[in-house]
Amino acid sequence: MEDTQSFCLVGTSVIEKIALHNMNGQNVVCWEDILQVFPAVKHIKNGELVVSMMRDSNRIRIQPHCIKHCPNVVLEVVLSPISTPNPGFEGTVLHKLDGIHDQVDTTQRIAQEVWELAKKMNDRLILIQSKTEAILTQNYELLEYTIPRLFIVLPEKSTSWDPKTMLRTKFRLHFICECGEHTKASGSNIPHHLHLANHEGYVVNKPTEFFKKYGPFLTLMLEMIKVGTSIAGHVVPALASLKVVDILDSAQSTVDSVTSKVIEGVDYSLEYLEASRALIQKSDGVDIDDNARMSQQDLATYFAGVEGLEGVDLRQLGSYLSANSSDNLLGNLYRMTTKDGRVKWVCRHHYRAAYQEAHTQKLRDVVKLAGGVFDEQLGSIKVTLRSSIAATEFYEAIRKAKAGVYDLDITFGRDCSRTDLEAFEKALKMSSVSILRLDLHMFQASVASKLLSTSTRYEILVRIIEHTNMKMIHIVLSNDFVKLSSLQPKRSSHLHKLSIEMTPRASDFRVLVKSLKTNNPLTTLDLTSNSIGKEGALSLSEALKTNTTLTTLN
Repeated sequence: MEDTQSFCLVGTSVIEKIALHNMNGQNVVCWEDILQVFPAVKHIKNGELVVSMMRDSNRIRIQPHCIKHCPNVVLEVVLSPISTPNPGFEGTVLHKLDGIHDQVDTTQRIAQEVWELAKKMNDRLILIQSKTEAILTQNYELLEYTIPRLFIVLPEKSTSWDPKTMLRTKFRLHFICECGEHTKASGSNIPHHLHLANHEGYVVNKPTEFFKKYGPFLTLMLEMIKVGTSIAGHVVPALASLKVVDILDSAQSTVDSVTSKVIEGVDYSLEYLEASRALIQKSDGVDIDDNARMSQQDLATYFAGVEGLEGVDLRQLGSYLSANSSDNLLGNLYRMTTKDGRVKWVCRHHYRAAYQEAHTQKLRDVVKLAGGVFDEQLGSIKVTLRSSIAATEFYEAIRKAKAGVYDLDITFGRDCSRTDLEAFEKALKMSSVSILRLDLHMFQASVASKLLSTSTRYEILVRIIEHTNMKMIHIVLSNDFVKLSSLQPKRSSHLHKLSIEMTPRASDFRVLVKSLKTNNPLTTLDLTSNSIGKEGALSLSEALKTNTTLTTLN
């Protein structure tokens, strides 16, 4: 038998029974059904208590209107004083009031839905902001940071989103200039907010694998560019608010953040990433709704492992891109370090703003005059100093240029002396160099014996090794530096790698073997082209039995 609720008109004993409905596991009586039996009903009473319409957790009337089931009770129906349709003034007023009452309920319901949507959007923005902050504040080692780390993708052609054609869409990767407080200089009138590099971008030639690997990171970067943020000295204006970008060259470029094409491209890329994620999940056997957006929990899971790209991820980036053989995958950006040692990639305008152009130009001239090579984008120099005069000019230039050089490959010529080496150590301490290849193989025995006593011969090298800003050092020694046991720095934990290369004379091999019996900072030893013979090989093997620091022997 169908469950019912009993009703009667107040003051009468005639009972009417109305069928119940189940709503979220609870029996209710729909107000519409009550109106069918009692058209003029005003309200319902349970004894002296007026029965209220049911409401949700936000105190808004549930739609459709209903009252709670009261088992084993006969509810009394109170009729309105106007029990029949009244064409007069009173009936019109009551009808209008009922309409207003329903409109208030509808307005409250809409307001609740808007509030819930705003909360979801705010939670999403908070999650994206926290993940973006983790990326922008991450401190990368120079050795792992050989190409720019911030980038987005945009479609090659501006088009409206259509999931049917998504697999035919071609994308280009665009790097982002990491300017900010660290590039501001007095007198600079250019904006210092993150922006797309002035470069045509790199074609993504393996989109399926690319988006599977870098999808979460790209979503964060695109959201950051779209909504804007201000984190850790970086400012990213909301994309829609950008009207001019003074730092771009006047030449037309596909990277033009002042046009609506970029805004449309960002939206398209976000839609593509969402659809791509769904396709990947389906291929993994996950049942998802094609029209459903990611929930907050799904989004948190999607971003769980995103805190910036590791060195290996950056190094693999090039394998997914099409670039010219002459292109070094830098996107017209230059590497620089901030005062606190963080590595940033910035455009030429901000690079010049951060460093005094006059000092950089002087360094260019000195390196060129010495026949060396200065790669400003990578901040690397390779040079041979053939005289004390050339050495003095180079030290002065690199000291004043300061943060513009990180990777230095330097060879000392035959005419360089201990004084030049000491001056180099002092200049190195004031520079930003952290990767050093020091070639001393041309130091002559006669010069070394006169200028470097046995007790002080290694002091300068030890001081260089102990510089805390150094991360990787490779030293090529002359025959006069075979006593490796003298290379005992007090601290070397800051080094990722210390390697020494040399070609000892046969007469010095016994001294070298003796040095290897002690644990010194040496990790790599190159004995290429050495005729040490059988006895020498046996002596070397015995020495290495007690040495635990040497890991590579050539």
